[in-house]
Amino acid sequence: MAKTKERSIWHHRTSLFRRVAAEFGRDEKLLAALPRLALSDPDPSVRRAALSRCADLAAAQEASYTDGDAENRVFARALYFSLMAGTHEQAPPLSTRLRLMKVQSDRALILHVSIYSPNKSLRAVAQQSLERDRHEGTREVTPDLGFSDPIFNKVRSRVMLRRAIVTVACEIERSLGVADENAALKWADAMERFVGDWPARWPLPHYVARASRLLQIALFSAPKPPLAPPRRKDLSFASPTFNLPPGTAHKT
Repeated sequence: MAKTKERSIWHHRTSLFRRVAAEFGRDEKLLAALPRLALSDPDPSVRRAALSRCADLAAAQEASYTDGDAENRVFARALYFSLMAGTHEQAPPLSTRLRLMKVQSDRALILHVSIYSPNKSLRAVAQQSLERDRHEGTREVTPDLGFSDPIFNKVRSRVMLRRAIVTVACEIERSLGVADENAALKWADAMERFVGDWPARWPLPHYVARASRLLQIALFSAPKPPLAPPRRKDLSFASPTFNLPPGTAHKT
């Protein structure tokens, strides 16, 4: 009888076995195949486990757009952002992230990196990109077919989205004004979503770059040293004099 070929557990027909292998397997071939499994396995839970284990930048970027499962796309996008910002423990080297950031066109990612990256040079590159893309309110809107659509008016949609960005930027500035950094970061997450929806053909409102700059100042500026108390001086006073009749001694 011909011997049946033994297959690895990560080739098992049952998705549960493949997911366990993706999470805990130590086979070198499995570890090398994790980025491929993160994109090609038919089961969403296996793809997510493989992506979480390998934390591959290219796989996370592709899965954030192409994965058929909505939750996996959200997870992959969050992983991709943290890898680019350098807040993930398996983030690529800074030189790689700097090279990728200089040619980056994803505005939401650029905003995220400018706010959260612990690397000053990477934040500077992201902030420069936002500054170049800022919109001062002087550019005219190019008419297109969407303006005449009574159901979806692109002009109205742009105005509403811009209003949302301005509102969030004001809330970030207000929160920072009262030293509430947690609230400011929650509003920053909302701004990321709005910036991600902003059409690529339109320059960003300048409020985005301003909010990013204020958040960087609040989160990464060195705290000012406390004011030193003034030095105490030993004061000496002259002995008091009393207006008493001559020959009368003052009672102490």
